Amino acid sequence: MKKYTNSLVLIGILVLVNLISYKFFYRLDLTSDHQFTLSKATKDILKSLDDPVTITAYFSKNLPPDIQKTREDFRDLLEEYAGISGGMVEYRFIDPSKDEETQQEAMQNGIRPVMINVREKDEIKQQKSFIGATINLDDRKEIIPYIKPGTAMEYELSTAIKKVSVENKPKVAILTGHGEPGLNELSQVEQSLSILYKPELVNLKTENEISPQYKVALMIAPKDSFETSDFQKLDDYLAKGGGLVMAINSVKGDFQHSRGLVVNTGIEDWLKNKGLKIDHKFVVDQNCGTVSVQQKQGYFTMVNQVKFPYLPVIRNFADHVITTGIEEVMLTFASPMEFVGDSSVHFTELATTSEKSGVVDGNTYFDVINKKWTSADFNQPYIS
Repeated sequence: MKKYTNSLVLIGILVLVNLISYKFFYRLDLTSDHQFTLSKATKDILKSLDDPVTITAYFSKNLPPDIQKTREDFRDLLEEYAGISGGMVEYRFIDPSKDEETQQEAMQNGIRPVMINVREKDEIKQQKSFIGATINLDDRKEIIPYIKPGTAMEYELSTAIKKVSVENKPKVAILTGHGEPGLNELSQVEQSLSILYKPELVNLKTENEISPQYKVALMIAPKDSFETSDFQKLDDYLAKGGGLVMAINSVKGDFQHSRGLVVNTGIEDWLKNKGLKIDHKFVVDQNCGTVSVQQKQGYFTMVNQVKFPYLPVIRNFADHVITTGIEEVMLTFASPMEFVGDSSVHFTELATTSEKSGVVDGNTYFDVINKKWTSADFNQPYIS
């Protein structure tokens, strides 16, 4: 029997994005005592630079005090980047407001002016200002069009440096062919992946195989049924050492008709053969999100927020690289999963519900207003 050591992660896209971010970012300490303490990951990025990165900061002069402080903080940050990188980070500051030619240069580089309020002789006026930066390495360029005052700048700046410094990005396959959302619906995922990887669409139905050139393949929310040949392509890919990340739905919620429905694609049977059982049920939790409900009160229609246990809020996470830094996630119509395999497969439970949770059959009716939830509905604690 073949031993599959690949992890089949089904916690959702947020976890995927967090995993990518974790590779080079930790939580920032932005307290007054450690305002400019850089993360270890940022230091690793800067020390690994082989070619100089040029950062051009476009800041107008005569800015209000809070925005002027942003300029000073950004300069301090760049000084630290330059020192840690051993001179591989070079920077300069330009005032686009000094003449029309410099303004045009800033705008051609993707830095657009913003209108800010300034006080002049006890009057509030609006002033056109530039507050952004470009990051260049050879012919590769990233843009920070607006540096928002009062926000952490390390993440955005280090992300941009990482993007321009990675020349040959490994390819990642985003599987299609079974009703999955397109890249236009996954713009945030694509943007996060593009920092370190080159995402490409691969149609599982029409391609003969998932090429080994892809280190990882992503399967995101398939809706249509899989054929035996599709599963064989997945098996062959895994057997050759490929990694598979899955974010699938075994149930779905239909708010328009106030009901829940089972989603049948065949994926669940394939996963069960590999030791992972996913039930066609809804996870419900007393710790949950809310939905807006219109209710009549006399002659008036009121919109009230009502707790909806089908939107469980997850706060219990494993001590694992994938979930590091995540404090809370609200899941939309999640299903329970259970490891039923043997010792040939390694299973890591990444997240669980609260102690007051339960399950509801996949084909159900959402009685948001009249349903009275009791402790009997939440009799299965810590569901995976």
